[in-house]
This record gives sequence, structure tokens and C-alpha cells, in this order.
Amino acid sequence: MMSLDELLGAIYVLVWSISMYTPIITNWRFKSSAAISVDFLMLNIVGYMLLTASMYLQLYSWLPVSEELNKLDNINNTEYIPRPKITEFDLFYTFHGFLLNIVLATQVYFPRLWKFRVEKTSEMKLLYSRILSATLILFSFATGHFIYYNDNNGWSNVRTLSYCNKLFALKLVMSLVKYLPQVKHNFERKSMKGFSISGTFLDAIGGIASLLQLCLQLYNDEGFSVKLMVTNFGKIGLGIITLIFDFIFLTQWNLYKESDIQTTKNIEGSDYRQNDDFKIQ
Repeated sequence: MMSLDELLGAIYVLVWSISMYTPIITNWRFKSSAAISVDFLMLNIVGYMLLTASMYLQLYSWLPVSEELNKLDNINNTEYIPRPKITEFDLFYTFHGFLLNIVLATQVYFPRLWKFRVEKTSEMKLLYSRILSATLILFSFATGHFIYYNDNNGWSNVRTLSYCNKLFALKLVMSLVKYLPQVKHNFERKSMKGFSISGTFLDAIGGIASLLQLCLQLYNDEGFSVKLMVTNFGKIGLGIITLIFDFIFLTQWNLYKESDIQTTKNIEGSDYRQNDDFKIQ
């Protein structure tokens, strides 16, 4: 029988994954990828690449306790670092998200493969392009540093955690960059028409389930401590950022929905039906 821990992991992976299929299906229905933001798409691809690498290292490249303690005895008794609470659910979600964004990229850049209308593909805005380039440069530098010191000094969980947290930090920065323009856009329009509120609800459910799973794991194993918060920095940060922006989007939707209803009635002369397109997570 599935434990509560496993159930929460399955819930967050399921709802976050479902929300990512929406743009692919919508593009296929309309035979066009014109609604896909190239900026968001490229940021998502790199972001999920960083997450997948970090999750894999923490899940499958963490030294066993006995081996790590033996190493630490020879390094001034450095304090032991427990393995982050990463599960196969986390790795599946991130790799799945990476693959779906690659699929989206084929719809945008190779429309003939999908029998879409051939439309001019927009280029990335200069700001987003620079952020993406800077992220890749920092990723390359951090990876080179990580590989160099591992080759010269042997594998270390402390070094692995430091590297993985750097990858998480880059992903969190990219998430902030991705969401802030949408918040500003909604505010300037004073409208949420065309924004996927159902996707936001799924995001919120996934974020809550992810954080609850982590809290349950920490409570059952070792309890809460500053060390464990640092160890699980990436997963905590991702869940919190998701919930913060979901709350902002839900607040905006509640503020602007009456105006959207009235506008739609005036234009169509009929009852309002919520336009529920999509957004990329």
C-alpha cells in the first residue's frame, strides 16, 4: 500500500505534469504554435536541464554514509551532510518536464513536422537572451570547477551539495525572471483573459504537495534543523516560489474577473465563458 509520503510525491508529480501537456495539445488542436513564448520556452528548457542534473546527482551520486564519514575523518572532522530528501518522483518530474519542453520546441521551430501552419518564429528578446547566456556561462564554470576538484580530491558529498544548490539557484532565478513579466503584464492590462487559471490551481496543488512531502520526510527521519533546510534548499525554494506566484496570479484573477466578464459580454453579447488557454510552468 502506498505511504502518505509516496502519495504526496505522486500527487505533485501528476498535477504538475498534467499542466505541462496543455500547450502541446492546444498547439496541435489549432495547428499553430504562435501562442508559445520563445523566451519562456528556452528558459524552461535550460531550467529543467539544470533541475534534472541536480536531482540525478543527489539521488544516484551521493556517497554512502560509511564512505563519507571515512573521508571526513581525514578532513579535519568536517560535519557530515545528510542526503537531500530527493525521490524518484522528483527526478521523473524534472526529466519529464525537460522532454515536454523539447517537444514544444519542435512545434515552434519545426512546424512542418506537426503539419502546422508555417509562421515566422520570433527571436528571444535581448534581455532574456542575455540572462540565458549568463546562466549557461555560470553553469559551465560551476560544472568545470566541480569536475576539476572531484578529479583531484575525490568525490565529496559536501562538494556535490554545493554544486547542486548552485544549479537550483540558477533555476530559481530563471523562474523569477519568467514569472515577473507575466505579473506586470496582467497588472497593466487589468485583465486575466486568456490566462490559464486552471493551470495555476494545478501549480498550487503541486507546490503544496511537494512541500508537505518534504516536511513529512524531515519529520519522520531527523526533524527540522538549519542544516537540513540548507541541504534541501532547492526543493524548498522551488515550492515556495511556485506558491508565491500562484497566490499573486489567483489574487489578480479575483480582482480582474468581473471586468473580464463584462468585457466579454459587451463584445460577444452572450454569457461569459472563461477563456482557459495555458501558460508554461
